Amino acid sequence: MKTNLYEQGMAQLERGEVAEGRRLLEQALEANPGDVEMMQGLARALDMAGERLEARALLERANRQAPTEPGPACDLSMLYLESEADARAARVLEPVLAAHPEDLQVHLYLALALAKSDPGRAQGHARKARSASDPELRQQADTLLRALESVPPA
Repeated sequence: MKTNLYEQGMAQLERGEVAEGRRLLEQALEANPGDVEMMQGLARALDMAGERLEARALLERANRQAPTEPGPACDLSMLYLESEADARAARVLEPVLAAHPEDLQVHLYLALALAKSDPGRAQGHARKARSASDPELRQQADTLLRALESVPPA
């Protein structure tokens, strides 16, 4: 359940006011300690503040609490992908996709996670993501597909 503190904190982050957004999101999470959405918001603030390890730990906590919730899983998978932990990213996303098979962002992120280890499966997920109504998501899927199609089969 969103609180006023959460909404204000997220608005501050969107304006680039990371310190104030973080402060508000910390208060929101303190008032709602088990709220996965609050954890995800605070993790974004931590990430924006350059505190990657803290952000990852909070997202891992949120993912353990709600392993099929797309938001925290997608954010966590991106942190794993950035540190080249592709297999971990895929493991986080697979139960989310099983619970939300039509979530096209999850398909894209899983395609990214599988791109090196299983390009064929990655292409299937990227093709699915390409049907998104969101033009940015569609463009990312197209870019990934072009990259995957240019790699010769193993």
